[in-house]
Amino acid sequence: MHDATLSFEELRDAHVAALTGSLIDGVEHGPGGAAYVWSRTIPDPTLNFAYGVRRPDQFAWAGATALGRARTPAFLARDDAEVVALRALFEPAVLYPASWMVARPAPTSAPPGGSVSVHAAPAPPPAFERVFANLSDDAAVRTHLRRTYLPALQAARRRPGLVPLHLVLRDASGPAACASLYLRGGIAGLYNVSTRSDRQRRGLGSGVTAAALREARARGAAQVFLQCPAGGAIEALYARAGFRRVCTPSLLCTSPP
Repeated sequence: MHDATLSFEELRDAHVAALTGSLIDGVEHGPGGAAYVWSRTIPDPTLNFAYGVRRPDQFAWAGATALGRARTPAFLARDDAEVVALRALFEPAVLYPASWMVARPAPTSAPPGGSVSVHAAPAPPPAFERVFANLSDDAAVRTHLRRTYLPALQAARRRPGLVPLHLVLRDASGPAACASLYLRGGIAGLYNVSTRSDRQRRGLGSGVTAAALREARARGAAQVFLQCPAGGAIEALYARAGFRRVCTPSLLCTSPP
């Protein structure tokens, strides 16, 4: 189930390290190796969750820690065995199976359909925000992004050893797709892959993903990881880009988000 060089724990820790200082604000550690990841401004369970929870005392600690931060308790299970252990402690209202994928970037040609700029700074540029804030034609989603995610990205701070890069693909209409890369050592995390809602289904998301892989390779990353919902079109899109599934964790929520 695991990549030859990246275990679930390594991917989890790389994910938390990549987003700490922007979308994630910190990690609290509890009994027996349990921990709680939290975001100050974003309430979503994907950014506020406990991991390493298998026992009642760990479950109680994680629940109290979440509620103390005004968050609904959520738990990341690394595999089916942890799902079973957590189900023995509570019945989840929602379960989100995920696919954690890894690619080894290889030389690729520039994608057709637009030019790509790379912004090397903790916070993304305005062109990135124009795409990210309009990735959906649902007004509620756009409002949520503008109230929570964009302020967190704009307030991102520099962290030792982490190189943040924000990519923007432009076509004839202007900024049309975006992505973020967070490089640490020889590993890069790919996040925020988005296409403006009026420019979707034109291959621009694939184009900015290919550009991110090229940039990661150019900067010395041997592996690039990402997370997406398990199964379906999104995972298939990343598989075509060269990513393969190496872990299948699940997020168990105590109540609907």
